[in-house]
Amino acid sequence: MVDQDGLPVAGATVSLLATGAATSTSEQGIYVIHNVPLGSQTVVVKLIGYRDAQKTIQIVSGQNQLDFDLVLEADQLEEVVVIGYGVTKRKQVTGSISSVTPEDFNKGVVSSPDQLLAGKVAGLVVNRAGGDPTAGATMQLRGPSSLTASSAPLYVIDGIVGANIELVAPDDIVSMDVMKDASSTAIYGSRAANGVIFVTTRRGKAGAPVINYSGYAATEMISNKVNVLSAAEHKAFVEEHGLTVAPNETGYETDWQKAITRTGISHNHNVSLGGGTEHTRYNASLNYFNNQGIVKRNGIEKIVARVGIDQNAFDDRLKLSFNIGNSIITSQHIDYGIFNGAARYVPTSPIMSDAPEYAQYGGYFQVVGRTGYMNPVAMLNQRDESRSNNTLLGNFKGDLKIADGLIWSNILSYQRRHWDKKYYMHRTDFDSFALGRGYAERTSLKHIDKILESYLNYSHTFSNVHNLEAMAGYSYQRTKNDDGIWASAVGFMSDDLIDNNLNLGTLPDGYNPFSGYPQIKESLLISVYGRVGYNYDDKYLLSASLRRDGSSKFGKNNRWATFPSVSAAWRLSREGFMQDQQLFSELKLRVGYGVSGNQNIDPYRSIIMFGPRDGQFFYNGRWINAYGVNQNENPNLKWESTAMFNVGLDFELWRGRLGGSIEYYDKETKDLLYEYNVPSPPYQFDRLLANGASMNNKGVEIVLNAHIINKGNFRYSTTLNFARNVNKVGSLSSNIENIGVTERYEGGIGLEGWTGQTASIVLPGQPIGTFYVAKYIGYDEDAKRTIYQKPSGELVTQDQISAPDDYQIMGYALPKFTYAWNNTLKYKNWDLNVFLRGMYGNQIFNATRADLSRLQQANVTNIVKEAVEEGIFETPLIASSRFLEDGSFLRLDNATLGYKFPMTQSRYIKQARIYLTTQNLFTITKYTGVDPELNLGGLSPGIDNRSYYPKTRSFILGCNLTF
Repeated sequence: MVDQDGLPVAGATVSLLATGAATSTSEQGIYVIHNVPLGSQTVVVKLIGYRDAQKTIQIVSGQNQLDFDLVLEADQLEEVVVIGYGVTKRKQVTGSISSVTPEDFNKGVVSSPDQLLAGKVAGLVVNRAGGDPTAGATMQLRGPSSLTASSAPLYVIDGIVGANIELVAPDDIVSMDVMKDASSTAIYGSRAANGVIFVTTRRGKAGAPVINYSGYAATEMISNKVNVLSAAEHKAFVEEHGLTVAPNETGYETDWQKAITRTGISHNHNVSLGGGTEHTRYNASLNYFNNQGIVKRNGIEKIVARVGIDQNAFDDRLKLSFNIGNSIITSQHIDYGIFNGAARYVPTSPIMSDAPEYAQYGGYFQVVGRTGYMNPVAMLNQRDESRSNNTLLGNFKGDLKIADGLIWSNILSYQRRHWDKKYYMHRTDFDSFALGRGYAERTSLKHIDKILESYLNYSHTFSNVHNLEAMAGYSYQRTKNDDGIWASAVGFMSDDLIDNNLNLGTLPDGYNPFSGYPQIKESLLISVYGRVGYNYDDKYLLSASLRRDGSSKFGKNNRWATFPSVSAAWRLSREGFMQDQQLFSELKLRVGYGVSGNQNIDPYRSIIMFGPRDGQFFYNGRWINAYGVNQNENPNLKWESTAMFNVGLDFELWRGRLGGSIEYYDKETKDLLYEYNVPSPPYQFDRLLANGASMNNKGVEIVLNAHIINKGNFRYSTTLNFARNVNKVGSLSSNIENIGVTERYEGGIGLEGWTGQTASIVLPGQPIGTFYVAKYIGYDEDAKRTIYQKPSGELVTQDQISAPDDYQIMGYALPKFTYAWNNTLKYKNWDLNVFLRGMYGNQIFNATRADLSRLQQANVTNIVKEAVEEGIFETPLIASSRFLEDGSFLRLDNATLGYKFPMTQSRYIKQARIYLTTQNLFTITKYTGVDPELNLGGLSPGIDNRSYYPKTRSFILGCNLTF
């Protein structure tokens, strides 16, 4: 067995399709399979980095030989990629689509499949700020494009639009295809402005049963802490500067951050079974995942089970598929206030005290009368929060071949999610609301999604060079969310039953246990859509699509909208003038334009609504709920609309040794949804959701992949991606006369003494995440005052700064560019993968450092070492550029060393591999906070405001077995 250069290929898996008997090739590329039945046999070859190969041979008595020439995967043009309501070959793609396979996924402890894509797709930012295993990742494709609606992409799992990604275990995923430009996503209309991610899962294949097991165990530890003073350092500092610490807060050495954290243990196990005949195939899998957080009493447990059956009938003219999947997630959550408490608490204070005045707090040491100062260990142990999420998805698909080239597909799916939350604050909780009486709440919500998709696909080739493809379909989706109940109670005599019996509470007069929540939300989306594609000799490609959506979410005057797209591609490498050159094995130019929408808002936002207002009032001896208008009507409310122009160049050089793509896009979003302040009267409520604002994103994306070394037993390949996006806010005016804003202040800080201060501004002509703060000049040692500069140029002290009138634009939270570098090395049966990623040019407002820079208050709160080095004894009371820091970073995201055992002598085990993975081994950054990777979503990204969950560092040992 050799590669495309005639060199031997070692470590390839060679198997018989009918019996499953398998072996591996030697260092010389030789393989032997014993006791092969006589007759026709199909042989399959698989090896990571190469395209699968398959041949059929007639086995006769004696020696039989079958040779293979493997082709590198770098020549991806023959790959099949998923597009809306169909598939196509990579060489026929006219839009911007990035494909990620399991070999490229992020390795390590992954609590949600979306984390597999972090850094793998140029232009897609996947971020899970901190290491909380219960927290999901945020995703942003080609920059922010909304002021109000969600920026999450649309998931399509095995053809099911909007399926919950938590229903899929990472080990069951075959590929994830990311549609990035509007010419590709417009076929999904009003839900696709943030991109579409297709997830293809493992299916049963004809042949003997195949059992796969993959599992790992991991340890996770805190990678970085807030750099506060230790007990000895704190004691020395306060003594040096003549500060006095209260007697009951001295005499101890407490590492508060260590007191709330631990080394977390995680493990994951996935078992799958697949097989069948040419007519009936089956697959089943079971995944168990347990991730213990590095913070005590925090973690997640997940069970995902899936079963699928594929049946062919009527001479394969009818193909039926039935799938059912269920995920059960239980999680334990913590109050993020413990992190601020662990940083601020004086390190010479005790955790517990036997003094009688602390008995009411359960023996925990507490300081009465100090603002925002609570024992973090007490908060951790005296607040219980658990959640469960049970999601079921069942779907049925039928493909009927009506005639040659004409297939009618129908999909029915039902998704139900049941979400529960239990929360209890103990009677000994320091919070005055719960102290002495306890507080409990229960939430139980049900979400149901029903979908019907019916579409026709037609394909025909004329004269061997003209290929026509057409698709037309209809979609019906009915959704019902937040169907359930929420209740709370106070006044418990005991903590023994916590939140399990709300009837044990004694409600005080005027207490409303329901608070008007939840509100059932129902919506209906009806669509018709179509696409036409023309291909001349695989040289000139043209595609156009049109979707018409009608949604009940929007105003009665704007229920329907149309989303068109058109794209074309020219494969220059197929032209006659390119046939004599040896440099390019592929060269394709793509261009496209399309319009897609964003309807990620709650239903009923366009109609007048009534609800509880201003609590309760006492009438006729009873407390009565006060009701009134809490939402104005807007019959013209409609979805956000994103138009995108995209041009791309795909290339391969030297027979696939080097390949990649270069993209440029211009993305204009209009009719942005924004909540405006309006006068009351004439409006009945003081806010109104309306369209009208706009935003633009322009960017460049570059992807390079290269097979650097491919000689004998050693191979080295690398992939580099780079993305630059420039975001700019357009108008903030609404489409309603005389309603609009010129600017909007965001990013409230809320530090002690920082009343009403913000750090960000939404301003036309500037990007989202623009920092708008006072300009810090320096520290006057003689006057012992910090100095600032007003926009006029006048130098003043902080008491002369008026927020935000004297603020200025001082930085930006969004990065200038993001990048990632993946490296894979293979030597004989060993493999090594090293993945680095980072971002450059962004800034972070470090409110955590600001809060811990009060040197004059070091006797009542801890401080960071950076503040000690600054030596500024004036308490910071305004948001200023003093606390803006460079947020650029380079992270060794994960590294994996693996070994694949030769299994030629094993009768039962076909493949076996063990591996060792490290996650977040190091981060290079100038940022002084816990971690520079913050959430970039929302209107005020890039603010580190005390409530953080530390990033983790993981060490994983795992194995993969195939039977």
